[in-house]
Amino acid sequence: MIWFSAIAPVALAGALALGAGSVALAQPEINGCRIESQTSCPAADLAGADLYAADLRGADLSGANLAGAELQLADLRGANLSGANLQGARLAGARLRSVILADADLSGVNLYSAELSGVDLAGADLSGADLANAELERADLSRADLTRAKLFRADLSRAKLSGANLTGADLSSANLFGADLTGAKLATAKLDNAELTRAKLSGAEWVTSETCGPDSVGRCRLDGTAQPPAPQRRSGQPEGAA
Repeated sequence: MIWFSAIAPVALAGALALGAGSVALAQPEINGCRIESQTSCPAADLAGADLYAADLRGADLSGANLAGAELQLADLRGANLSGANLQGARLAGARLRSVILADADLSGVNLYSAELSGVDLAGADLSGADLANAELERADLSRADLTRAKLFRADLSRAKLSGANLTGADLSSANLFGADLTGAKLATAKLDNAELTRAKLSGAEWVTSETCGPDSVGRCRLDGTAQPPAPQRRSGQPEGAA
């Protein structure tokens, strides 16, 4: 009995440790997709999957269904998520450096303070997404849908936003230094205290729904498009005559 009483706590501790380990290693494979770095699971069905703190560095998850997935603290550096459905996914604290999110559905996703510098988000659906305080320096957001997105105090310096839809977006106090907003839609967007130095605004639809004229750098030059049309010359009238 003395031997048993001495060994029992040790055995119990070992069993508990083993149990904890089994929890940590739970679901190493979901719907045929190995949950590990460099995994290749294009178009995988991972909707609602628990991927908390998962190591998915360099993974190919292009076109995957990750709607509602738990991805908090997940390491997604260098992963390919182009065309993936991330609607409603939880990404707080996820590591997203060099991730590819082109044409991905991130509508309504919480990316508050996310590190997305240099990330490819071209054509992505970020409508209603929370990107406040996010780091988006030099990110590619060309053609992205950012309608009603929260970009308060976001760092968008030198970001590519050409053709992006920012209708109704909150860009208050955002850093848009040197950003390319050529042809972007900014109607009804909030730009209070936004930094627009050297930003390219040619052809952009301004907050007033007017179009910014050519050479609109740092500010929207409405005078470029508001000039009255040149008078029609009557037949036989020399050029320049009144």
